Amino acid sequence: MNTMNWYALLDVGGTSIKRQIVDAKGNISGKAISMPSLADRDAESIIRNIATIIMGNEAEKPKAVAMAFPGPFDYKKGISHMYGLGKYDSLYGKQIRPMLQKIIGNIPIVFMNDVDAFANGAALVFQEAGKGRCLAIAIGTGCGSAFMEAGKILKNRSGLPENGWIYNQSFKCKCIDDYISARGQSELSKKYFKKDIPGKELDDLAAADNEQALALFEEFGENLFAALLPFLEEFQPDTLILGGMISRSFRFFGNRIREYTGQKHINVIVTEDTSSLIHMGLFQLIRGEINAG
Repeated sequence: MNTMNWYALLDVGGTSIKRQIVDAKGNISGKAISMPSLADRDAESIIRNIATIIMGNEAEKPKAVAMAFPGPFDYKKGISHMYGLGKYDSLYGKQIRPMLQKIIGNIPIVFMNDVDAFANGAALVFQEAGKGRCLAIAIGTGCGSAFMEAGKILKNRSGLPENGWIYNQSFKCKCIDDYISARGQSELSKKYFKKDIPGKELDDLAAADNEQALALFEEFGENLFAALLPFLEEFQPDTLILGGMISRSFRFFGNRIREYTGQKHINVIVTEDTSSLIHMGLFQLIRGEINAG
């Protein structure tokens, strides 16, 4: 790849940041790299870490950078509004673009909601996701969502939550993000095992028919179904696509969702490669910026 003409695409999660580099045609250069996000650190440490990940081992700076962040976030201005969600608290209210440009140089940096990028990438890869109505859900550090129709993200449709974000909608005595997330899984781990067990280990235990792990995932699945049901009923999607690190255990917690979607004839797509779809969605964004420029 011509190092004078490359673009950095970053999937910025609460646990890790995954970077892919491409040329102006979207050709991928090498494997994506994944680095810790340091999302619980001070603002300067987080920004320096992101800048380091953007550059990687490249001698030349990228022509532009596209970054997928979870919400709440002002994507036009590049200002994070996340607080109390267990990630990036120290960036609250700060303008991320000039902070990064101070380190890597005055290059274009654009931002996009991570699940919007995920949904856009899915619409390119999965024919069903790009047709009719599609609800995309990414379950990881939090519960991200995007509503899409005919391949277009819906932001302000009547009957849908603002921006298409369900994470902050009331659920039980808290909100959806408190249950359908890594910390929701963590609370269930403490309930069933009296300690916090990592998700991968819980998955392994369930695969070995551990009764507590199977019961944990069953309860998680009941919570997921109850949380999504109002939106499934209101939006009536043709396709439901699930991603994020916790969706890798869908085979253990997806029974209620499978039962409902089967009755309603809703296509269900579960993907483990969420970041590659996010990177594809980010390239669509940056290509639009290139063409506009």
